[in-house]
Amino acid sequence: MKILVVLTGGTIGSKVTGKVIDVNSAAAYNLINLYEERYGRNEEFEIIQPLNVLSENLTPFYWEKLYECMEQICLNDYDGIIITHGSDTIAYTAAMMGYCYRHTTIPIVLIASNYELQDARSNGISNFYNAVCFIEEQAAKGVYVIFQNDSAENVVYLATRIMEADTYFDQFSSYGKVDFGRMVDGHFVKTEHEQNPSMEDVNAEKEKMVKINNGFKKSVLMIRPYPGLDYSRILIDENVGAVLHCLYHSATACSSEGNYSAVDFIRSCRKKGIEVYVSSFKQSVNDLYASSMDILEAGAIPLINISTEAAFTKLMVAYNQQEMKPEEFMKENIYFEMLPAAKI
Repeated sequence: MKILVVLTGGTIGSKVTGKVIDVNSAAAYNLINLYEERYGRNEEFEIIQPLNVLSENLTPFYWEKLYECMEQICLNDYDGIIITHGSDTIAYTAAMMGYCYRHTTIPIVLIASNYELQDARSNGISNFYNAVCFIEEQAAKGVYVIFQNDSAENVVYLATRIMEADTYFDQFSSYGKVDFGRMVDGHFVKTEHEQNPSMEDVNAEKEKMVKINNGFKKSVLMIRPYPGLDYSRILIDENVGAVLHCLYHSATACSSEGNYSAVDFIRSCRKKGIEVYVSSFKQSVNDLYASSMDILEAGAIPLINISTEAAFTKLMVAYNQQEMKPEEFMKENIYFEMLPAAKI
């Protein structure tokens, strides 16, 4: 069993000095030593470290470096790949990897750690162990995140459905509240639910959809609505490829006139040749609030049943590839990011 371990930093690759947690190259490699000490296994690991950054400092520049690194790897030389990452932005990097490597014939697993590895509370070694077990079973091709929650459940997330951890309990969740599965005693147990793709769909041969030709140079501006959002304070320059305007849960945003109007903002962007995507709608045009209809009539492009993290990252990929027109790319269900219609 040969596994490539791609180290990128984060808490799992950090060390505490005084009361400060920061990335440390030696601490990153310590992961393998601690794993072998605890589990006494003899897998063959190859280790590379294309970047070493706390994930809150991660920008699309680091995505470029990771993507460039992955493109140099012959995936078939390995039984699987484990990418260590910081927990703050792992949901975004996972989605990017899902879109770009949907075609992989081996498991690619992203992991993180809730505390640095020397802390007794850390789940980092457990996450690494379960990623190794997931790869050894070869049950599922594609891109995933494995992270142990506060109930000691080893959750397996689809790469494009994991959402940011909450800010109180620091727990991840799946968009739609249905996780892809669990690792139980070192074995993968899929959650059978209509929201989840079948194993046949997961393991079906997939073509490579995109290639990032010039890095992530085109940016995506993401806006979240809140009472009193003043659009006149938002600067749109020539580097913005598109805007993602998030909506309230009822697929609405302020539609009054003037500086607080999402509708006027959308019209202004479109006059500049910049498309505005809005998410997430539960359905496209039926039984919508008046403000939702105004937003669509202003020319916004609706995204259906997709998380904020997956929508933002998908737009970043869409506007930095050349195989498909961005709007057509956004309509495709690239890697299970679009859920089926909810039964409400």
